[in-house]
Amino acid sequence: MAQPHAIEALALGLMGTALVLLTLALSVVPQRLAQRPASAGVILLRLDSRGQLRLWNHAVAPQQLTAVLKRLAQQRSDLRLRLVSDPQVPWGAVQQLVARLDSGPLPLELQLP
Repeated sequence: MAQPHAIEALALGLMGTALVLLTLALSVVPQRLAQRPASAGVILLRLDSRGQLRLWNHAVAPQQLTAVLKRLAQQRSDLRLRLVSDPQVPWGAVQQLVARLDSGPLPLELQLP
């Protein structure tokens, strides 16, 4: 017959393993979800409340944006551009940027906050 201490140790070991797996899942899953748009051919362009543009979490100057998008479109033909703006961004600023991007080299999607 198994010792009570051995059963407790086994239970604690299984619980510890489960906690380690849960912690690993909680750290890996958000990263995988964040990478999914890039692997699906979606380029995320974020417009923050200060008017700064971030392309895949890298700041990009508005003057450089068209050239960067052209380069990306030449590398891969199935790319789409998704514009995501912060809720604090005035709608007029979003409309101006959409007008500039709509005539660009990539199809444009707008993700509302």
